[in-house]
Amino acid sequence: MSSMQTIPLSPVDGPPEKTKKYDRQLRLWGDHGQTALESAKICMVNATATGTEILKNLILPGIGSFTVVDGHKVTGEDVGNNFFLDRKLIGQSRAQAATEFLLELNEDVDGDFIEESVDVLLDNNPEFFNNFSLVIVTQLPERSLLRLANTLWEADIPLLICRSYGFIGYIRLVTREHTIVESHPDNVIEDLRLDCPFPGLIKFCDSLELQNMDLKMHCHTPWLVILYKYLQQWKQEHNGQPPKSYKEKNGLRALLRTGIRRKENGCLEEEENFEEAIRNVNTALLPTKVPEEIENIFQDECCNELHSEVRKFLNHLNFSKLKYTKVLIM
Repeated sequence: MSSMQTIPLSPVDGPPEKTKKYDRQLRLWGDHGQTALESAKICMVNATATGTEILKNLILPGIGSFTVVDGHKVTGEDVGNNFFLDRKLIGQSRAQAATEFLLELNEDVDGDFIEESVDVLLDNNPEFFNNFSLVIVTQLPERSLLRLANTLWEADIPLLICRSYGFIGYIRLVTREHTIVESHPDNVIEDLRLDCPFPGLIKFCDSLELQNMDLKMHCHTPWLVILYKYLQQWKQEHNGQPPKSYKEKNGLRALLRTGIRRKENGCLEEEENFEEAIRNVNTALLPTKVPEEIENIFQDECCNELHSEVRKFLNHLNFSKLKYTKVLIM
């Protein structure tokens, strides 16, 4: 009787549970955006209908933690317009009631509440608000709002002011500056550097010989390599100059079409990579330069300061400036 070796079953390959849970939003703002969200510590002042709806839309995608600051009790008016409060809670702490309901939305999020008014906290413990990455206030009287705004401004903590009147409302962000690294702009033009290729790109493209490839390899050569090859040929025939005018670019397109192989009957092969190279002649041949809006930031005095007390964004920007300048010199 032969013995059988038991092999433990490995878990099914696939993305982690958190990745599956937040899949749709990860497609929108990526890993860095999700990391920023999960590290956020939010303070919500007043658990009004507007406040709880804002928190709901932050808790569902997975903020790190939130704290509700509210010294009010639940009233009949709250029950009538706040989805997260019901009649049996009238007379109880609005901060506690809202927090308990909101925590049910996402088990990954931590929540707490403080049964105090903003004025009491500012009088007794103004440093309390320094623990948060963002403070959101709703329906706060102007006098209390100004006190809180001044405290947060000194601490360099963003303040988001929200107020609603039925179907009308406003929102205002109070912060010294808001920096964005990954802006996800529309109509991005890829930085292909065909006008000043870096050594690695030159070496790779020169190692490929289109004329010696079989049809399969010829059809699967990246369009960027094809465009680079024929651009070099064009430049050799035009005193080292790339095509600049519309007429010259059409000439390069015609040159690219000559590279498409033909069948035995004389018809052109279906080589989508060549067609893609032809389509990208305009955008791929744009000169490599720092965009004007980035150049303006590079020239800012803050970009030249590099020390531990400078914001991470400025250190990142300073490094990018040095790196980009070095690449352009190469």
